[in-house]
Amino acid sequence: MNKKFNILTAAVLIVSSLAVFFTSCETDNPRPDFIVMDATTLELVSGGGQTDFTEATLENEIEVLVKDMDGIAYEGEVITFTVLEGSVSVASATTDANGKASVIWTLGETEGTQILTITGTSTLTGEPIFATATAEYKPVIGDFKYGGVIFYIDETEKSGLVCAVTDQSTDADWGCSVTDITGADGTAIGTGAQNTLDIELDCPTAGTAADLCTNLALNTYEDWFLPSEDELYEMYLNKATIETTTLANSGTAFGLYYWSSTELSDVNARAIAFDDGFKTSEPKTSTTPNARAIRAF
Repeated sequence: MNKKFNILTAAVLIVSSLAVFFTSCETDNPRPDFIVMDATTLELVSGGGQTDFTEATLENEIEVLVKDMDGIAYEGEVITFTVLEGSVSVASATTDANGKASVIWTLGETEGTQILTITGTSTLTGEPIFATATAEYKPVIGDFKYGGVIFYIDETEKSGLVCAVTDQSTDADWGCSVTDITGADGTAIGTGAQNTLDIELDCPTAGTAADLCTNLALNTYEDWFLPSEDELYEMYLNKATIETTTLANSGTAFGLYYWSSTELSDVNARAIAFDDGFKTSEPKTSTTPNARAIRAF
């Protein structure tokens, strides 16, 4: 019996030793069944949805916010900014103590919607997020756009005037001599359209310089008019640039004289010489000046 007891006691001791051994092994070298890592969320705070000209730097920075799963600002997250065209001020930025990072975005040359892709290098939740911006065409004097050649751009840099690539007449008179038109006395940029309307109302004679311009349908546009004195002078100032574009688009070079829509008296109207820019008074019955239509955009 003592022998059996001794054997049983030895067995218990062996089992106990093995248990201690395996317990010790697991304690000293814990098995990595799972690893706990920081999980964060990424969101766009501001700067999305801006509109500017192509190749312009957006006025407002693109700012993002990173938070942990408890909604607390997460510092130290590396944010990557990627664009297909254009550029960003930095390729990546690290979130500050407020969990924020930002970048300055310069648009590319393609008109329409452009996209900035934003990712967090250690963000474990959610997909990349995107900021969008709308890139608009920036008018340039000499461009063939809006039905004609751009020759004037106003202070907004978004609006201006274009002229047709050919003359609408080389021998039309101004019309209605000895008739004092009500209105049609505007000289400034922006008055040509009203001048032309005034002429058409008081002088409905077909084939006059104003009539040919106001009835022009060209390149899908039908809102052409005879330029005022100052509008016509802007055409003269940009004559060389305009001609380069007109000749490249099946147009013609300028003639020597051009009618404006600015009336001086019941018998005279303003014309401008395109060789030197001299502003002259011509009898309304004269067929010397040409007529070239313009429109606003």
